[in-house]
Amino acid sequence: MHPDTAALARSPLRVAAGARPYVLTAPSRPTSPKTARDFVRAVLRRGPLATLRDTAVLLTSEAVTRAHLRTPGSADILLRVVTAAHGLRISVHDEGAQIVPAPARAGDRDPAHGLLLISRLADDWGTTPFEGPPHTTSLWFELHTGR
Repeated sequence: MHPDTAALARSPLRVAAGARPYVLTAPSRPTSPKTARDFVRAVLRRGPLATLRDTAVLLTSEAVTRAHLRTPGSADILLRVVTAAHGLRISVHDEGAQIVPAPARAGDRDPAHGLLLISRLADDWGTTPFEGPPHTTSLWFELHTGR
């Protein structure tokens, strides 16, 4: 769990048997963040997770914008949304070869301000190696309902 959210210890996201993720692949273009926002809005438009929609859309936009800025135009960005009874996990994978840095802290002059938003608003977040091209990572975050 991320150090800033450790005090909010919540049960890990559990996906029911048979649950299927929602997946979007988009080319790395300036329109990619809007495409991703529209996709997440559609996935979360109804149901018990609709209360997470606005935050999920904002954080997705930040993650996909970051992916677009660090990815060659010929590459794709993969967005995956997994929903569960009490929350969701969104992961963004790109083909950028750099490791995702730690988020900027308040007052820093760091272009990673999107990671600062993710670290403050997500219940948990991180990066994981991606099972694809070498040296690539996925940035993921989780949002939980108040249960």
